[in-house]
Amino acid sequence: MIGRIPLSRKATISLQCEAAVAYDVLSDYGTYVDWMPLVQTSSVLARETNFAIAEIEFNAKPAHKFTLECIHAPTQMVLARSLSGHAFHLKMEWRIKTTAPGECQVTLTVEGPLFFSVLLGGYAKFMSPMATLRALKSQVATFASTLPSGEVLLEITDGEEGLMCTYKGKKYKMEPVI
Repeated sequence: MIGRIPLSRKATISLQCEAAVAYDVLSDYGTYVDWMPLVQTSSVLARETNFAIAEIEFNAKPAHKFTLECIHAPTQMVLARSLSGHAFHLKMEWRIKTTAPGECQVTLTVEGPLFFSVLLGGYAKFMSPMATLRALKSQVATFASTLPSGEVLLEITDGEEGLMCTYKGKKYKMEPVI
């Protein structure tokens, strides 16, 4: 019975990126595995313009796989909630707001069964929206432009020496891995 008691938590974070960058990361459900805490697998099963069906599996005990109905409004909101038929209700609602040029604010509301937070310690991190928002902040930082205008960070060229990569001024020869 305690699994049916809902728990809702909310947190907000400021990001040094355009709202479109945050939206692109949040609506790319297949990459949740790359940055979201506890996500073991994530995949997109179907996608239309502002709607998707995704599946995520958590790396916690006991492991749960959720099929999610995902609705998104470009640069404003991403909503993912478990489809009916699953024993536990799960919902993540992301609200994105531009606060200044190159800056936005993201609010995450997470809803799940009470025992995800209390009885099953493995899910406590998922039920902490601030932990997920910090992971999002790290992920969007990889897309942020921190280079002065005109500076080249990475260059790949094909010449007499073969395929070469220049990274931060150092040259590397690229060879296939067999």
